[in-house]
Amino acid sequence: MELKEILDYIEEKHNIKEMNRWDSSSIMSRLCHPLTGKMIALIIRQWDSDSGMWMEHCDLKYDASLYDRMKSYIVEPLRMHGSNWIGICFNKDTESDYVFDIFDKAILQENPAENIIILDDTKSKLSFAETHATDKKSSGISENIEFLEPAEKKVYTDSILTFTKGREFFKDREEVPKKIREMMALYKYDDYSWNYKARNFYKQAKFMEDYEDDYQGEVGEISGYYTTYHDLNEKQLRAYFTWRSEIRKGIYNKACTSFIYIYIYELLCGIGASSTYDTINKLKVFEEKLSDNDILDVTIKRNLHKWYFEYSLLHGFPIDKIKEYVDKDVFAQDSALDILKNYKKVSDEEIFESLCFFAGKKSLNSVSLKKERDKSIFIFAFIWRYILKNVTIEGKGIFSHCFGRIHNRSWYPLFNAVYWSEKKPENGDYIVNGVRSYHYHDGSWNERGYIKSYFNKKKIDSIFHEIDRKIREEFKLGYYLGQRPDDSWIRKDIEDAFGKAIKELKKNERAKINIDFSALKKIRIDAESTKESLLIDEEKEAFINTEVSRAGSESENESETKNGLFNRGIASEDKTGEIYEVLDISDKDRDMGFIKQNKNTDINKEILKHIIEEKDYKQLIKSNNLFASIVTDTINEIFFEKIGDNILEYEGDDIYLIEDYREDILDIIGDIYE
Repeated sequence: MELKEILDYIEEKHNIKEMNRWDSSSIMSRLCHPLTGKMIALIIRQWDSDSGMWMEHCDLKYDASLYDRMKSYIVEPLRMHGSNWIGICFNKDTESDYVFDIFDKAILQENPAENIIILDDTKSKLSFAETHATDKKSSGISENIEFLEPAEKKVYTDSILTFTKGREFFKDREEVPKKIREMMALYKYDDYSWNYKARNFYKQAKFMEDYEDDYQGEVGEISGYYTTYHDLNEKQLRAYFTWRSEIRKGIYNKACTSFIYIYIYELLCGIGASSTYDTINKLKVFEEKLSDNDILDVTIKRNLHKWYFEYSLLHGFPIDKIKEYVDKDVFAQDSALDILKNYKKVSDEEIFESLCFFAGKKSLNSVSLKKERDKSIFIFAFIWRYILKNVTIEGKGIFSHCFGRIHNRSWYPLFNAVYWSEKKPENGDYIVNGVRSYHYHDGSWNERGYIKSYFNKKKIDSIFHEIDRKIREEFKLGYYLGQRPDDSWIRKDIEDAFGKAIKELKKNERAKINIDFSALKKIRIDAESTKESLLIDEEKEAFINTEVSRAGSESENESETKNGLFNRGIASEDKTGEIYEVLDISDKDRDMGFIKQNKNTDINKEILKHIIEEKDYKQLIKSNNLFASIVTDTINEIFFEKIGDNILEYEGDDIYLIEDYREDILDIIGDIYE
């Protein structure tokens, strides 16, 4: 296993990215918890001069009692210290599934919990004299001091505060509604675990489910991810319940991040909703209204979309309803994977589009598709089916080479939300699609599916490139693709499959043109006979004379065509010259492929030169009163015949050079630097 696999995995699943720091001898980076921001792992890449290779290592904050010391790649941490840190070496023996599971658990362990310190009044304390004596003794000073015995029991009585500020202080406290004070008293300190915090929140939220307030005071900005009632003071609580009252009346005012999360947590716990479906509907309305008012930020939206799906699974929604909440990017990926894996049940078009999904949008600009789309789609689909069915390399099928194998891993729904439910899910299996499913048994969830960090983009690109290369050669589509060393692992199998695909393609084309010429001849004879029977004698004579005259004329024309036009070269005349003549393009510019735009001679050439040299091409476009999109299309059209593909891409207000074609472009237009 390589270090990159775990970095891709935690970024995909937990949205954790590297935070780099460099020094002279090693490259180190930190991984921080997505909620607390505290470091949970230290990534170390260090050059090993003995082996001549980079050593990859990770110090992970993880309870040492929870991992298997028998694993050879689990070692002592290199830089961190303490029993709650372990070391992981990344080498050929490192098991990815095991390391993925450790990271999942490590992140869960570091989820924030409520830290509360309770002072015990019953403990005896040193009197001032004892403390003073201790200080003297420790400093080496001898002094006779009479130690006072602590009183067995001291009785304290209330004293009336007569000053004005004190009276105002208690007056303010008396204004806190009784319901809020009672709710605050419900919090129990029996346990400081994460589940107990969620349970406390649920109990308090249930108590305050129908409460309304109209507090108008200012409380300032409160920003927190895991905020609950217990984290707010009396004024902040009143402000929250006032804002919630307005939300329930359809008034969506701006609120701080903590208030938004508390309201979401309430709904997830069923507070303020009549059913699980009502919970989802109210969350969606809440998202929509706050998005319209530009109140909801991207992070909250991303969490909401994740929680829709996890909530629907936890509460046993029908699978068709669950699919509605699958993230669109995940759903698109799963759909493409499902098609490529179950290729027997789908069309050629679906297989081709799925290959393009993983090969990238550049594949859609291939000259093969632009000139021979139908044939190309058939060949791509035929070869994919063939290699999946017949080809095995190093004991693995082609699908496994490209996408890895399906993984079964622990799954923790709503782990990053304050959530509690008195009702536990029932044991069951949820098959989302052919490549993703979820299973709940005996209190734990598992997810079965393909992990994006295992996808081998290079091998997918190899397959697409080799098929595209063969199609261009077969149908002589202009710009040919060269063989690449990295594609050699699949080249022979692609060539074998390609030959069979071409045979099948020709067979299908012959089947479409199945004309019975004997039947056509009979139809013609019958038609002539019918026509002749309908003519009178004078018409028959005129018809015969006409046919004889037409036959002679056709013979003369045929002779002239064979002996005249071809001999004069008319049939082989290049119409391209006429086009260039109409457009007033010089011979040099014709060879270069540039079209002059009115008086702006060679402006396309200059713009392309600026793009290649990364100069300010926008000013050049603006000064010539041109449009970037039109310039892009014009230059792409000019080079299409030679390159067989677009060489520029236009996005927003910028034009980008497709770097794969840089060398080819320079070969064609090298004289722009002269």
